[in-house]
Amino acid sequence: MTLITKSASMFIFNNSYALYKKTVRSAALLGCGSLLLTACDQHHPAQNEPAPKSEYAAIARGKIEVEGGLLDISAPENGIFSQINVKLGDHIQKGQILAQLDSRSAELDVAESKAALAQATAQLNMQTIRLPAAERVASRWKKAASMGAAQQQQADDAAQTVAQIQAENAVAAAQVQVEQQKVAAAQYALDKRTIRAPQAGEIVKVWVQQGSTSTADQHIAFTVLPQRPLVVRAEVNESFISHIKIGMKASLSSEGSSSDLPVTAHVIQINKIYETASLGNEPTLQNGRVVSCLLALDPPNPSSSTAQKPQTDAPPLLVGQNLLVKFYD
Repeated sequence: MTLITKSASMFIFNNSYALYKKTVRSAALLGCGSLLLTACDQHHPAQNEPAPKSEYAAIARGKIEVEGGLLDISAPENGIFSQINVKLGDHIQKGQILAQLDSRSAELDVAESKAALAQATAQLNMQTIRLPAAERVASRWKKAASMGAAQQQQADDAAQTVAQIQAENAVAAAQVQVEQQKVAAAQYALDKRTIRAPQAGEIVKVWVQQGSTSTADQHIAFTVLPQRPLVVRAEVNESFISHIKIGMKASLSSEGSSSDLPVTAHVIQINKIYETASLGNEPTLQNGRVVSCLLALDPPNPSSSTAQKPQTDAPPLLVGQNLLVKFYD
């Protein structure tokens, strides 16, 4: 009986110890699972948690341009360049002579037309001298006819001579005007042989040299960067255009750089039509619809911290430079 009791007690003890170990193992597994779930919750927020709001209303590709665009100066006529007066990088003023086409033929035309004008003027002067004498003669014959001292036919012939001289004077005066117009036309053709700057700016390309020929295929002689403010043309995707408004600020950064340039801009114009994207090399962007916006560069703010720092290491803004434009309120 005692043996049976001991065996039963040992059986109960073994089962209790096994149950205790299983309970401890389960509690440990539950604890680890809770820690893992807590860690996962810390690294992966719940799906219903709101995403952080972006500080920018829109981001678009942009390009630095000059107001009105670059200026191509062409030779107005075909000819050989006999003189080039400017070179790459020169600053020019309005009306400055940039180049000269060979003008010998045009100079001969001017001289010939001036000679014809001189001849027509001399003819008019000769006709003008004849008129007063003819008028005096006609007046005398008219008076003599009225007194019966001469026939009326003689008075009529004298009056007819005066009228004829007056008509010849009118023809001579018209011929002078014609020759004056010919001189002006010849002088205009000569002036076109001289290429002048239509406005102030900087020579950024020289397409010709002394001795080269201006033809219909190659008529551009110089490309000028006008002396006007730089602007930024940005292409805003159609899904973000509703967020853009006139006066909105924008920061600028070069493509491939994470840091912003030490200059800001503001929107001055929003186009009224959709266009195909032209900035960027990605085909998906080129096939998308965009709206072009024009931004003016803000003047530097002396009170800002960035303005107080020397910007010697900051690259200058160049026409044609690609940018990222970040719009914000």
